[in-house]
Amino acid sequence: MKKRLKAMFFSKAAIAFFTVLSAISALLFYSVRYGFVFVDDVLYTGFSLGLFVFTAIGAACLLAILNRKAQGKYFICEGATNAVAFLCEVLAVITFLYSIITIIVDKGMSLSTAYALFKSALPVWAFITGVAFFAFAFPLIKNKVVSRIVRCVTALILIAAGVVSVFPIQPFTFSSSPVVFDNGSEYSIVFSTSSDSTGYVAYESNGEWIRVYDVNDGRKKKDRIHTVTLQKDELSGKEYRVGATRIIDELSYGGRTGKTIESDGIFFHDDFADDVNILTVSDWHTKNKKALSVSESLGSYQAVILLGDCAPGLMSREDICDYILDFAAELTGGTMPVLYVRGNHETRGRAASYLADYLGYDSFYYTTSIGSYDFVVLDSCEDKEDTHPEYGGMADYTAYRSKMTDWLCSLESTGRNTIALCHSPDLCLEPELAARSFDKLESMGTSLLASGHLHRVALDESKSFPVFIDGGVDSAGSGSFAGAMMSLTSDGIRLKCQDNNGSVLLEKSISWNK
Repeated sequence: MKKRLKAMFFSKAAIAFFTVLSAISALLFYSVRYGFVFVDDVLYTGFSLGLFVFTAIGAACLLAILNRKAQGKYFICEGATNAVAFLCEVLAVITFLYSIITIIVDKGMSLSTAYALFKSALPVWAFITGVAFFAFAFPLIKNKVVSRIVRCVTALILIAAGVVSVFPIQPFTFSSSPVVFDNGSEYSIVFSTSSDSTGYVAYESNGEWIRVYDVNDGRKKKDRIHTVTLQKDELSGKEYRVGATRIIDELSYGGRTGKTIESDGIFFHDDFADDVNILTVSDWHTKNKKALSVSESLGSYQAVILLGDCAPGLMSREDICDYILDFAAELTGGTMPVLYVRGNHETRGRAASYLADYLGYDSFYYTTSIGSYDFVVLDSCEDKEDTHPEYGGMADYTAYRSKMTDWLCSLESTGRNTIALCHSPDLCLEPELAARSFDKLESMGTSLLASGHLHRVALDESKSFPVFIDGGVDSAGSGSFAGAMMSLTSDGIRLKCQDNNGSVLLEKSISWNK
């Protein structure tokens, strides 16, 4: 038994295995550190970071122990060395299991966040582990053939990395087709490309094609996401195309551009009749395919309302592309307007601060119309106090909601049929602001508030106007998704909500408030 335990934990092969596991565990643990706040909240602040630091130190210790064992030499006695090795091995196993369990419990919703953190950490991790390998492990390889193979593979990797860093080798394509966001007063056409580029929108007017670039104070923007804002009459009922030119090198004098790509023509429809079908989607949390399948089964529609929470957070431009742009493009084909409502999870992550710029919004609260129907779009922001540890000190939403409520109370009633949109059915976290907002919407003759956030399907008719909760992921049981069709007619609003199994969860007709 003793020999077996020694072979399992303290032999050269075992130490080598746990050294590799420890290095991988450190990388994975770092990549799922979005969950640190929940562990620290239960234990104490800094616990998870400390565990990561000790795991990284443990990997270094195991590599040093492996080197000493291979040479039959020890810094301290063999018993003490084995004790240190065992502690480091336990840390490696704990952090590895924690990382895997974090992803499983989250049902994969935070994979995009983990991938973004993994991708940012990988170059540093690869450099450190590479240096450590050649300093401590490579000299232990006695087989000349294996040694040559390792050297050749390393050289090829370094050459390939150098070439990729200087010359663009991946194809240049559109990574997200165009989406037309209605920001209230204008339309913002947004699309993305596979690498940095300049972008433009060309639209047909009186038989001529007019090209408008994505610019900042007269300078074309170099980015992967492009946003071109047009007056509504410039795009209404017209054909348009999007295009981009790859930027290979940008210098203070000159530079180098690459291939130019352009989409096929897309005809934009916003001439609505009295009867309008609007698809509403909320809380899809990276489950694009499930949400798309429900949307297809609900039937045809002429506009889309996205009620927020596309992912657990926005860690990169790729999250915006994958879970907002690409999703909205699949729903609309760029042929109809999209009304976007910010969810509480779109306020989190590194890319959250420039979401408004990318989608072409001056603010996430605004008014607009679809045909003869008015919409008041509100932004509930986060659902906890600004000081909550989940926000990492980045939240100041109480002042923002106060400003939004003042704006709402300054609006004049149009006398037209009106619907309010907000991610949270509570409108504001603060009771006083919520009460003011509900009172103002009531005085404006609001007929319905459409919302999400709660991951269930419901229609609350206890207030002066009904509050519809749109469903989303897991709203009809684990693994489910529910979306809705909002059909507007001169007589009223008809809501139909169903899940990805085709089950109708809610069907209700609502009269307009006069």
